[in-house]
Amino acid sequence: MASDEGLVQYIAEQMGEAGSIRYLKMMGDYCLYCDDKVIGLVCDDQLFLKNTPSAQKNLEGFPMGCAYEGAKPSYVIENIDDRDFLACVVRQIADDLPVPKKKNK
Repeated sequence: MASDEGLVQYIAEQMGEAGSIRYLKMMGDYCLYCDDKVIGLVCDDQLFLKNTPSAQKNLEGFPMGCAYEGAKPSYVIENIDDRDFLACVVRQIADDLPVPKKKNK
């Protein structure tokens, strides 16, 4: 089942204070980026955030799940309405991740 783009746009707006947030549609679902780093996915209208050291501290007790078959376990975020919480967690996850390598053309 594909995710609703309106929901993805809302989630991106909610985490907007974390940095430059964007999303790309991929096979009916969406990949979320903060400052060009992949921080999570929206699959079947559920938000999945990457498992990083900061996420482990801030999201202790949150459920984990796989966005799709074969995916690494991620944190499932059900309360997408808490703008400050999302922005804080996303910023810290992005800070944990390496800068993406530039692709050769």
